Amino acid sequence: MSEPEHASPDRPDEVAADTTVAEAAVDGIDETASPDEDQWTPPPAQPLRTLLSLCALAAGGTLYGYVVLNFWSSAWLGIHQRIPYPAYVMLAAALISAMTGFRMGLSIWSPHAKLGIAGLCFLASVAIGIGGGHFVSYTIRGTRNPPFTLKVGPGDRFPDFALADQNGAIHRASGMRSNAATLVMVYRGDFCPFARFELEELTRRAQDFRRAGLAVIAVSTDPPERSKRLAAFLHTDIPLLNDSHESILGPLGLIQSHRNGQPNNAIPALFIIDRNGVVRWVFTSPFYREQPAPDALLKAAAQALQP
Repeated sequence: MSEPEHASPDRPDEVAADTTVAEAAVDGIDETASPDEDQWTPPPAQPLRTLLSLCALAAGGTLYGYVVLNFWSSAWLGIHQRIPYPAYVMLAAALISAMTGFRMGLSIWSPHAKLGIAGLCFLASVAIGIGGGHFVSYTIRGTRNPPFTLKVGPGDRFPDFALADQNGAIHRASGMRSNAATLVMVYRGDFCPFARFELEELTRRAQDFRRAGLAVIAVSTDPPERSKRLAAFLHTDIPLLNDSHESILGPLGLIQSHRNGQPNNAIPALFIIDRNGVVRWVFTSPFYREQPAPDALLKAAAQALQP
């Protein structure tokens, strides 16, 4: 019987070649390909898609930053509204824009560009979502007044007072009789951005209030030196009366007490008082950030003071 033929051990080059081909097959490398032939072709750059994704990201960040920075000083963003829907809509648009950039970034063919741009858009979407959620929570929950009971309403006499303003001048309730009516603004203090904005608007519309026969005074627990700094900052001539002894705020029921030892502050409210010292119109809100616009105050005064 003839014995089976075996590979000749005297041809090591063929064995080495077969081994190399086998290893290349395992590694996915084509050793038979020409060395001048490209093994991987980069995908197209897609500059338009990349640009659109970055533009959507920039638009979302810009909208978010605009709302957060300007809500406290822009009436059209809803600062006078109980629910500031314009600000909420812009925050939603900012989040949608950032998420659109993320979606477009995922469609980029280049893996490196996809990772960088889509990752950046994703982080921006998370930041806008979390920051926008905190903003909504603050405007709905964080700006609520403490529970209070207003003790004076339309038809009641406004409490008598004699209080000093930021310049040391004494203002008395009897002095209101020289005007057709007086708008009394009770504000939290110089630390409150919403109070500062309301005082700034009243200052800007001072001529309109004078033509309507409305004198304007403001009351808080701020000491005169703080009120003087606030008046200089706002360039206002509105008398900022100091009621740290709560001679008005106490009878009105507009005092917020603090348990941590901080001084009390006023709860915001607005009153229109006729020349006889009788309250004709009152505005209060569950939210200290909600303040009526000057046009709303002028309209309320015209209606409340009708004979």
